[in-house]
Amino acid sequence: MNIKNYSLILFFVASISSCDKAVNDSNNDWEKIDCDNLKTGIINMDSDIVKSEINKLLTDLEPVKTDSDRIGHKQNLNLLIEQLNTQCDNITTELICYACIETNPPQSEILVATDSVGTEIHRVVDILTPDDDILYCLRIHP
Repeated sequence: MNIKNYSLILFFVASISSCDKAVNDSNNDWEKIDCDNLKTGIINMDSDIVKSEINKLLTDLEPVKTDSDRIGHKQNLNLLIEQLNTQCDNITTELICYACIETNPPQSEILVATDSVGTEIHRVVDILTPDDDILYCLRIHP
């Protein structure tokens, strides 16, 4: 077996493993968050509230490194966004960038949006994206 075939097999196994995690996580392994509290934190740019709520969803998200994701958190970040969008009807989230802030370790950004008395509020949430530990919400900013 040549190295190219070996790499494809390794990628396939890693993909299946992360799919299994996604299936398991969607079966109530996720902690519930207080969406009203999170919405208040988003509107008021209260990093303590936002960190507290979002970090509830990050406690088990270990990195799974692949050839296409050397940090190992791209799937985890997508799972976080999916859970926020699923759990909180009054909040929408989307990925701005993955490991794009060149700190050590790098940070990712997600866009969060919610309604405040008829006005749509948009904020950016910074997520620490280490290659050797779980994701961690750092702060919210405009």
